[in-house]
Amino acid sequence: MSISLDRFGREAFFRFVKRAADRLSRWAKEGNPISIVSHVDADGISAVGIMASCLYRLGVPFRVRIVPWLDEDIISELSSDFEGPFVFTDIGSSYMELLAKELGTRGVLVLDHHPPSGPPPPGWVEVNPHNHGLDGSKDISGAGVAYLVARELDSSFRDLAPLAVVGALGDLQDTFNKRSLAGLNELAVRDAVEAGLLKVSKDLIFYGRETRPIHKAMAYTTSPLVPGITYREDNCLMVLSKAGIRVKEDDRWRAVRDLTDEEKERLLEALRDFLASRGHPPSIVDRLVGTVYTLTREEPWTPLRDAREFSSLLNACARMERPDLGVAICMGDRSKALEEAMELLNEYRSTLAGHVARALSEPGFLEEREHIIVLHGRDAISDRVIAPVASILSSSMVGKRKPLVAYAFSENGEMAKVSARRPPDLVGLDVGAVLREAAEACSGLGGGHDVAAGARVPISELEKFLSLVDELVGRAMRA
Repeated sequence: MSISLDRFGREAFFRFVKRAADRLSRWAKEGNPISIVSHVDADGISAVGIMASCLYRLGVPFRVRIVPWLDEDIISELSSDFEGPFVFTDIGSSYMELLAKELGTRGVLVLDHHPPSGPPPPGWVEVNPHNHGLDGSKDISGAGVAYLVARELDSSFRDLAPLAVVGALGDLQDTFNKRSLAGLNELAVRDAVEAGLLKVSKDLIFYGRETRPIHKAMAYTTSPLVPGITYREDNCLMVLSKAGIRVKEDDRWRAVRDLTDEEKERLLEALRDFLASRGHPPSIVDRLVGTVYTLTREEPWTPLRDAREFSSLLNACARMERPDLGVAICMGDRSKALEEAMELLNEYRSTLAGHVARALSEPGFLEEREHIIVLHGRDAISDRVIAPVASILSSSMVGKRKPLVAYAFSENGEMAKVSARRPPDLVGLDVGAVLREAAEACSGLGGGHDVAAGARVPISELEKFLSLVDELVGRAMRA
């Protein structure tokens, strides 16, 4: 049997992008309300912001629903609550069979970057890089897919490119040289730069580099987690003092953006010395220098100025159960929604700091098994934030060639929410495939990317699930 190659590569991918834009254009002319369904994280909210902005400008009525996952109950509810066509952004491909069962006769677009579980039903349009031999875990995010369809729909929508950058950074796709975006994400970066909406530079990557005093920016940097520095403002101030760096100027706190190049070099050297004196690899510091994406039209001293901070703000809205605030901000609200979101961000950061500190210091949280490291969040860590906690902790496990598998109990005490993260130096392991297989064997659902994945399993099956994940990871690494 001959294999058709016309589905593979960028050219084929963009044929499906055009097909999706044509379908959206037709729906827009028909004027029926369109339902947008997306994933509850920074990438999913960015994707909604892009699609909702397009429909709003076209004068098309729309509704938004943001969900943590899809199952039979949620899809059945969507089907009964909403008439008209659906656009799924940053979610859908991994649930194709379930979607087809409930929505097979409806108009559906799936704009996703997660590995597909099967082909879409006839008449549906799915835009997914994995269908064309492209890598959805690092080359393009869900927001990136939505953006490419948007700019095909109308060239004036290229002003939405910064949201695609924010979504990609929110999904930690800055895995290329000096923590830069590449692959298909470069198209959004280029469009945003050409429109004067984005500046790309090499600099220190501290969280809050535009908005926070230097020591606080250092303390709240979690990617990577810097031992003894992250969440330790006292140590940050000590390192700054040893580096001879003033934290104030004329009674005003200095931010990272105020540092001279020479001061930045002194700070990095002081951090290396600090880590070495405590037995930690000084090489961690190298990951604090990289590509900075500055949104030039956003006000300085706001968390929207730096694209990574923007993505953190959206993630806070998602994890603190107010994704509506994130969508409003993506669509241009810079007043009430932004004020509320900034309050949530402070609460979110404090919540994460507490969970990470407990996990690293108290016995019983982290368990090293033969092939995996397990974070037993149980009911001590909220299932809403288990994914970002897993991301932060995995960044601290330098040299540990084992994936981190974290779980927390749902509020009803029936299910365990699982998040897995693969160390960057552990090639040849697809944690998404592992979690999918293990979850299905334990009456649950799972899947995701090769580097980051999630699952939901009954608590009664949790130990069986963890043991199976350990076994499958070992089997994969021996292959």
